[in-house]
Amino acid sequence: MKVRIGAIGPADSLKVIREVADDDARIELVEFEYFHHEELPNILNKHRYDVAKWIFSGPTPYHHCLELGLITPEEASFPPLHGMAMLGTCLKVMHDHGRFVEKMSLDTVDEHVVHSLFSEYQLSNISFELSSFKGYTDHKELIDFHVSNYRAGNSELALTCLLKVYLELQRLGIPVYRVVPSRMAIKTIFDILFSRAQSHVYEKQKVAIIGVDLLPAGSVTKKTVFSFEENRKVLDLQQELLRLTKMLNGSLIDKGSGTYFIYTTQGDYELLTSETAISFIAEEINMRTSLKFHIGIGAGYTIYDAEQHVQQAFEYATSIEGCKVAFVNEDHVFANLTELKFSYESNYQLPEYWQNVLKKHKYKETIPAKIYHYIKLKNLTHFTSEVTTALLKNTDRNTRRILNEMEQMGLIKSVAEEKSSNRPGRPKKVYELVIEQKVK
Repeated sequence: MKVRIGAIGPADSLKVIREVADDDARIELVEFEYFHHEELPNILNKHRYDVAKWIFSGPTPYHHCLELGLITPEEASFPPLHGMAMLGTCLKVMHDHGRFVEKMSLDTVDEHVVHSLFSEYQLSNISFELSSFKGYTDHKELIDFHVSNYRAGNSELALTCLLKVYLELQRLGIPVYRVVPSRMAIKTIFDILFSRAQSHVYEKQKVAIIGVDLLPAGSVTKKTVFSFEENRKVLDLQQELLRLTKMLNGSLIDKGSGTYFIYTTQGDYELLTSETAISFIAEEINMRTSLKFHIGIGAGYTIYDAEQHVQQAFEYATSIEGCKVAFVNEDHVFANLTELKFSYESNYQLPEYWQNVLKKHKYKETIPAKIYHYIKLKNLTHFTSEVTTALLKNTDRNTRRILNEMEQMGLIKSVAEEKSSNRPGRPKKVYELVIEQKVK
């Protein structure tokens, strides 16, 4: 398994990260060089999902992106700069000066860790002026910190983890050394990120099964004599489930007795539900078929486990009042996913105006309520007879009759006409819902 990892940092840090990645056959490195922190949002907004994980050159860019919500701790990390990297830099300082340098200023580090580290190696006689890391800090503030300490005689030189600070201190003529990640620390972070990526892949490859169980009042499969209408409803349901199966890149199995299983992966299920809630999908299928059903979703590391969890989800949905969509994961955690009001009959939430109009005209609520709820669910501002024909599984003629009756009652109004360039015939009316109007 080869993992694609994005690396963010200045040129000198990326060079070291690249050298470590070149020696690791598991890593495919994609480099993103930056100099100003303002460049970071653009990089991650464009490329966040082009790689599996991210490695940052240090804590400053990492925490800056974390605070902006550009990445999460799970998908990114950085090599610590207060271990081998800092000790190595201090050793270079002593070598270059040919003596023991006792006073230095140091930025963007954990003060407690630095004191513990130097105490452990009996280097406590080095006096550090520390600018402790407290999240993202403006470069100018860090430059001023080093300059003021040098000019006050509190430090003989500066150690910085940031390239921008390093270059500016050089320009000001202040002795400065740059702390860059050590190869050992980078390798450790690569190991961590690879392990996370591997776990993520296995997690997404878990089996997920979406089960649909027709309820007794809506199930027609237990009968010995089938009406045309009942057969049509079952065929409509199967067609809707085939459409859902295609979206899930899965496989649909008729388990008999009004139960259907869609076999897919956890990754495909999450991809679908990241865009559309499963309860929304269930509501749409219900409106298209007029059948009562429970949806049970089961996840597991094996098909057997996932199937068992689907059955448990069905039982859970039955035991909880109002629960129509239930989920059981590999840890046997149960969840009620019925986020939307899940109505099967004509109990849709109609506005008071519609209720009064239908009552006045003694018109049965079922079909108008279904149309109203579907238009609201799909967030349509305008609709044609084609939309309602597909919803009601009706003929064009019957649909036009229903819409004409609703228009006469003042529940909808025609706002335009739409002529198809491909088909002859009269133009189709474009409607919108009327929500508030005084009853005449």
